[in-house]
Amino acid sequence: MTRTRPRGARVAALLAAAALALGACSPSADPAPEAASTQTTTEAVEPAEKSAAPSPSPSPEAEDPLGEGARNMLLIGTDSRDASSMGGNADIIMLAHVPADREQLYLVSFTRDMHVPIPGLGAGKINSAFSRGGTQTLVDTVSELVGGLEIDYTMQTNFNGFINLTRALEGFEVDNKHHSTVTVNSTGRVVDFPEGRVTLENTDGLIYVRERKRLPLGDLDRTERQRAAVVGMMDRIAERSDDPAFVAELIALLFNNVKVTGDLAVEDFVDLAPMASELERDDVVSLMSPITGFGTVGGASVNLVDEAQTADLGEALRTDTMDDYVEEYGTDYAP
Repeated sequence: MTRTRPRGARVAALLAAAALALGACSPSADPAPEAASTQTTTEAVEPAEKSAAPSPSPSPEAEDPLGEGARNMLLIGTDSRDASSMGGNADIIMLAHVPADREQLYLVSFTRDMHVPIPGLGAGKINSAFSRGGTQTLVDTVSELVGGLEIDYTMQTNFNGFINLTRALEGFEVDNKHHSTVTVNSTGRVVDFPEGRVTLENTDGLIYVRERKRLPLGDLDRTERQRAAVVGMMDRIAERSDDPAFVAELIALLFNNVKVTGDLAVEDFVDLAPMASELERDDVVSLMSPITGFGTVGGASVNLVDEAQTADLGEALRTDTMDDYVEEYGTDYAP
């Protein structure tokens, strides 16, 4: 029997995708969570003013707050240790593409060491676009890289909120591709991530998404772990989306930890949350912006952009034909 999904159901995956932006890199530690400031604004780095969280009253019949057509959201995770700051380096850069038919969610990671043109600043590593020019410069850089794609929204925050969300979800499960063991510098605690389905709780979620040195392809595998965390959080949200108390807590947490730019308020997630019950892991397609390999520019190690395939990726994003792109290139991210 074919399942009937309410309009915009898969868009609720953006709740989880937004959470990924919270998982930026930090030193190997068990950091104590602090609530990050929040605002709905077009400015990237100024601290936010506190305001009352929205009172959630979601309705299963609510319209899709994203409206008609395909939408693109840039997720930015910074390495700031200051819970009130949205500055620092952009160590997670991910594009969430929501097709017009809302049948899938495409997550496209951009490795932080990709050497790309940065509008107005010359060429450099893509993550430096944010630290040197702020949110809009990073948006312009990503847009230009994929042929002038219109990016409708951004979401950004720092790593403290990731821990807060992990705890609010009471953990989540990921499909872990590569076994790794991490020793936490501050405590000496050894964290083991076996291959297969793994449950991440408390600070282990942050440790998982920031690990790269012990993975076969380093930062490339780390971007895959970040996308796996989105899927795991999505599943966990779906499991608990019919619990009004949980929805209220989730909305308040997002309101106090996520900064949104574009015509989308945090309050709109109230309408998206109950739709998450329709989501499945297979609804999310996990990709990485393609590279040809690794090199050195100006003495710095960089990832070299696969210009031909990136042009095709940009075309697929702009014309909302990502299914054709995946059919041609698959989802493997190894250069």
